[in-house]
Amino acid sequence: MTGLEPATMSDMDEARRVPGWVFPAIGVATVVLLVVIGLNREPEQFDPDTAAGTVQSYIAALTAGDFDTAAAYWSDDGCIPESDQPTGGVPDISATLVRVDGNDDEATVVIGITDNKADPVDGIYQHDEWFSLVHQDDGWKIRQPAWPYYDQICEEVMT
Repeated sequence: MTGLEPATMSDMDEARRVPGWVFPAIGVATVVLLVVIGLNREPEQFDPDTAAGTVQSYIAALTAGDFDTAAAYWSDDGCIPESDQPTGGVPDISATLVRVDGNDDEATVVIGITDNKADPVDGIYQHDEWFSLVHQDDGWKIRQPAWPYYDQICEEVMT
């Protein structure tokens, strides 16, 4: 024997076999990639001249702590907050559009809110909020700002 022996079929099968860790590693890498892509995705921007865009701009102003801008989205009538300062301070939330119902004069915008302040007992709080809007002054105005941002006086204001 010369020390060089011909390869057998079992030797060739062994050489082509994929190590057992490769497929789980590919699966983990795929999940990590999808999470990174999801986290880096910019939120959809709605037309600010629509009811959904008005609520989006309103929430953006609240989360930025710009309460004067947020108050500029309130209508002249409806549930008027007692103060332009939210009862809980600057909200730490994220919001997603659930649906918009209405017509050219009135609309209801439903959003899903995730409160990002983790409660050690209950975890992250998720709920839907309804915003009632009216078309006023060539734009949409919020007739009823959603809880929990403001204490409100919910009486129609006579004009």
